[in-house]
Amino acid sequence: MKKIILAPLFSSMLFADTLGGEVAIGLFNHTPSGDTRYQTAKSVDLADTLGFTSTQDIFLAAYLEHPLPLIPNLKLSYTTLSNNASNNVNTFSWGEIQNFSGLLSSNISLSYTDATLYYEVLDNGVELDVGATLRSLEGDMNLKSTQNNDTVSYSTNIPLLYAKARVYIPSTEFSLQAELNAISFSSQSSYDYALSARYTFMMGLGLEAGYKAFHFEDSKLVSGLENNIDFSGFYASAIWDF
Repeated sequence: MKKIILAPLFSSMLFADTLGGEVAIGLFNHTPSGDTRYQTAKSVDLADTLGFTSTQDIFLAAYLEHPLPLIPNLKLSYTTLSNNASNNVNTFSWGEIQNFSGLLSSNISLSYTDATLYYEVLDNGVELDVGATLRSLEGDMNLKSTQNNDTVSYSTNIPLLYAKARVYIPSTEFSLQAELNAISFSSQSSYDYALSARYTFMMGLGLEAGYKAFHFEDSKLVSGLENNIDFSGFYASAIWDF
């Protein structure tokens, strides 16, 4: 991440005297998979039974790195994941919809906002950041048949461990990056990761492309609801590293 030199006044007070940041906007082409169960004994497959296929959503991210010792750097990000589908089912049950056969319409919507505090532990051609993320997650799922229309909504805050590594390829404007959030405890498990390559043009402007995946598993947020949901696929984003 490029840095801006601060005033000499601060240089005498701090071990490091640089300030930098990054903003990004991207398009994520994701495909839902996994299963869900709501007030039934049998789980429902998102792809095979409900018919979800790939779609695209926008995501945003911003980083701020400062020279103040012991105070962590900050990343903020927002991601939305949504999908609509319709599929013919036989003796289907989920919530208020019981033993239905016919055309079923489904909608899944999930969004999460992350606030990440992290420290830069390496910055010498290889960058390594470690920290922690607090995730505010909201989601809902709606299934509609000719008999019933049932929606279940949920929200939660999730603490996660965070790590990011970036390797700069010598004598080029290319870099490779891996970024991860992950946690697992009692009735809940969640992780997301991104593997990417980046090319920087001029003035810190660049393009990044790679593969992203998101996983959320929970059995106690809503009574009778069990989710084991994944969104994964390729993405591309425009970045400004300042």
